[in-house]
Amino acid sequence: MELTVLIPAYNEAGRLPATLKKVFGQLQGNFSMGSYEVLVANDGSRDNTAAIVSELVSVYPGLRLLDYKINRGRGEVCKAAVGEAQGKYILISDADGSTDVKFIRSFFDFLERHLEVDILTGSRDIVDAKILTPQPVLRVFFNKVFLLMAKALFGWPMHDRVNGFKMFRRDAALDIYPHQTEKSFFAEAELIFIADQRGWEVKELPIEWTDDRDSRVKPFREAWRSFWGMFRIVWRGKTGFYNK
Repeated sequence: MELTVLIPAYNEAGRLPATLKKVFGQLQGNFSMGSYEVLVANDGSRDNTAAIVSELVSVYPGLRLLDYKINRGRGEVCKAAVGEAQGKYILISDADGSTDVKFIRSFFDFLERHLEVDILTGSRDIVDAKILTPQPVLRVFFNKVFLLMAKALFGWPMHDRVNGFKMFRRDAALDIYPHQTEKSFFAEAELIFIADQRGWEVKELPIEWTDDRDSRVKPFREAWRSFWGMFRIVWRGKTGFYNK
């Protein structure tokens, strides 16, 4: 199988049908039937997310529901679900569809052409990237603070490396995810740190991105988690935890 699209979902009954329609429209127009699968990893949703996905399985061949009954956080549910993926490439994508689905094909083609690259992550602030609907000022501020801290602590460039739209070569994903420890959305940053530590080549590609005002990411909570999470990651890196 060529491609797995993995969508973590928590209380996404309202947004998932539209997102899945776009994803399958893109896949059906650009890949042969049977060469792809879409996994929705339900993270213990309290609404009828699981029921809706179960109904859509009959509509979209290649759709599978991974129904985790207990809410554990984006990091944990992706870590569990990656082991179920069958594709040569594994794309992690948000349930809100904030990144235009047309980049599924372009990311796939890039990895096919560039064998030296193992992981692609969408970036909102490099050349040719477009933010179609801006974030609120507070979230932009927290993002800039995060980038400054990531540069100071991780040595990262001052641009987006933790976007929720990431495509992995299968062997890279299966090597990186077992070392992931962060449970929240901050796991997206830890994954890239682990990739750097373990010698996988990461590249950022520009995307078109739209802010969803119904985002499940809470700015103050995630800023607090990110602040302490960075120090935990640096400590694990220094103690050799990620190199085991």
